[in-house]
This record gives sequence, structure tokens and C-alpha cells, in this order.
Amino acid sequence: MIIVDPTDTAVSAPHSPIIIGNDQESDLQEMKETEAGLKNQNGIDWQKLRNGRYEAERLPRDFSPERIVPDFAFNVLNPLGLLYRPVVDEVYLADGVAKPVWPEGKPLAVCLTHDVDLVTLYSQRQVCRAGAQALRQAENWIQKTRAALAFGRDWAATSLRKGATDPLHCYERWLEVEAAFGARSTFFFWPGWSSVRRHHPSDCTYELTDQVVFDGQKCTVAEMIREIDHRGWEIGLHPSWYSFDNIDEMKRQKETLETALDHDVVSVRQHFLHYDIRVTPRIQAEAGLRYDSTLGFNDNVGFRFGTCYPWRLYDLQVEEELPIVEVPLIIQDGALLNPAKGMRLDEDTAFQYVKQITKVVERVGGVLTLLWHPNAVMNPPCWNLYLRSLEYLKEKNAWFGAVRVVAVGGKQCWCKGLDKA
Repeated sequence: MIIVDPTDTAVSAPHSPIIIGNDQESDLQEMKETEAGLKNQNGIDWQKLRNGRYEAERLPRDFSPERIVPDFAFNVLNPLGLLYRPVVDEVYLADGVAKPVWPEGKPLAVCLTHDVDLVTLYSQRQVCRAGAQALRQAENWIQKTRAALAFGRDWAATSLRKGATDPLHCYERWLEVEAAFGARSTFFFWPGWSSVRRHHPSDCTYELTDQVVFDGQKCTVAEMIREIDHRGWEIGLHPSWYSFDNIDEMKRQKETLETALDHDVVSVRQHFLHYDIRVTPRIQAEAGLRYDSTLGFNDNVGFRFGTCYPWRLYDLQVEEELPIVEVPLIIQDGALLNPAKGMRLDEDTAFQYVKQITKVVERVGGVLTLLWHPNAVMNPPCWNLYLRSLEYLKEKNAWFGAVRVVAVGGKQCWCKGLDKA
């Protein structure tokens, strides 16, 4: 057995070592032990876990639309040291369910995704939108003063760089790199400032009519979106903070992006992963969305629902499956490399996590969903980690797909066995 302890001193929650078997026999034995532990010693019901009941039960008492969604420390698997293992999938396989086989016989799937929070770094229009909103939301003179000072600072910073080349005007680099590995990804775009009725301080500030540069050509954000779509990448919806429980917001924002794209949008990831398992799945489904990739962590990597297999989300209020498939988020750049929160890793240590999580996903034949924000192109360690990860995953003979492709094209690979489980 190879035993690698992924615990970093900056991570406060306990985690058990990731254990990777050297052969199929040891893998099967560990899966059987996992099954027995989940059903007996730990008392975990895998169906209850996957349907979201544990998450709903463990929401903090002060949970509200204003509160950030609880992260890994609230997860039922965390105190058991099981966040870094797809324990539900291990149980399936130990029960005799066939391992998914991906197209071309690939041993695992990789779903590449990008949340487009920023399209430009130097935009006076976006500074004005954010500043005006902050002043409107300020409740007292102290908050108004802080908002005014922040606006002045940001306005001065963008003014000094007016006319300079914007470091984010290079989205084509993501397409070039992924195409070199035979991969395509999903870009989750915000629907535009004016399509959102209620704003949160964390919301994006760009409009689809804002000017950017793509592949050397000046264009609007909407035109860039259409070009990315035309080249074969998927465009998904990255709706606002307050859309998570508001059907009108979700529908309006989806329709706005569809108008810009000129065809349906079916994939979604909630901004900031702001999501309530009790209501958001129904909101997304009623808005006509079919594939979600929100259910992961902001401050850690791992398996929030104990699985790396896609599954149909469940409506806890009416006790029924919904026509929306979850492609779970497993690793995101901010959780690994943000120096102010999360795991606070360096590039090399983060790469070790990528490799270890990849190995456990490969062992069960699942999907490794990665989230890299496009502004990571300005951060050398983050950009380098993405390149190293793609190279490693190519060496692992992974099958690459965007969210919709994994959920639809790979359905024959993962759906039959899980429906019987």
C-alpha cells in the first residue's frame, strides 16, 4: 500500500491519509471495509448522504440568504476523515455495481470548468457600478465613508492604467492550452449587471456589453461568449448570489445569457457556491437548467457528497428526484492556492493533492471536476498548476469533457449501474 498523508498545517480540520491500493485485490478489500464501516460503525446512510439530507440537517442555526454557505467543517464526512475519498462510490463497487467505463475505454473522466468572475482588470465602468452599489447598501456614515474611500482608491487605480494592456484580455490562452490536450471546458458566465435585480457585495460587476479584447480583437463580452461557444467550448450560467432561492432571478438571468448566446443554456454553477440543498435544486430545475456543478468546497478539496459520479439531484421538500444532474466539483484553484484562506498551499504541495485525488477518482472510475478561475492567468503558480495538472491527467489517459458532455455523452457510462444501486 502507498500511504500519503495530505494534511497541511494550514488546514485546521482533521483528515485521514489517502490510501491508494497497488492492485485490484487491495482496492476491493478496502472498499469492502469502507462499506462495512459506513453501514455499521459510522452509521452513515449513503442514500441519505447523496440525497442531501445530512447537509440539510447540519446547516448552522444562523444560516440565512446573507450567510456564506457552510464549507467542509460542517460536512458529515469531515469528522470521520473521509472527505478525500469517494466513499459512496466505493460502497457501490463493493456491492457489485460495475465501474463506469468512459468513451474509448478511458479509466476516468475529467471535467474542466471556469467561473468567469472578471473579464477585465481595469474598468472604470465596473468600478462605478460596484461603488454606487456599495454606497446604496451602506447603512450608516461609517459604511458610507468606507465605501467612498474604496471607490476613490479603485477609481484612481484604474485611471492610472487607462490605455494599458489589460492582463485579463487573453481568454484565448485557455482555449489554446486546452485544445492542445484535446480538451474542452465549460465557461460559466455571469449574465450581466443589469439583469440582476438584487446585488450582493460579492457579485460580479461586468455587463455583457462591456468592451474586452479576445484573440487580438476588440469586442463585447457577449461577442466573446459567442466566439468561445462557436469554437466548441460550453457556455454555462454563473448566476448571482441571491439567485439560489429565487426562481424569478434564476429565470431572468438564464434568459439574458441565452439571448446573448442565441441558444439554450443548460449548465449552471452558483456564484460563490452559494447554494441551499433544500431549495436550490428545485429552483434550477424549474428555470430549465439540466446540469449543475456547484457541489464542492470553497476552502478544501474532496467529495462533498462522498461521490465523484454524476447523479440526479433530489427535492427534499416533495421527496422526488429532479430532472437535473449534478457533476460534483472536486478541486478548485482558490481552495488550494489562496494565501488568505482555504488550504494556503504552495504550487508543489497543491500538485500532490491533485495527483492523490486523481488516483482515488481513477480507482472508482469517476469524474474529476476542476475549477480554475480565468483570472488565474495573472497568478504564475496558479497558471502553472493548471498546466501541470493537464499534463498529468493526459498521462493518466483521462477522457476530457465539459459539464454538458460529461452529463450527456457519458451518461451511458455511469447511469445504468447507479440507477440499480
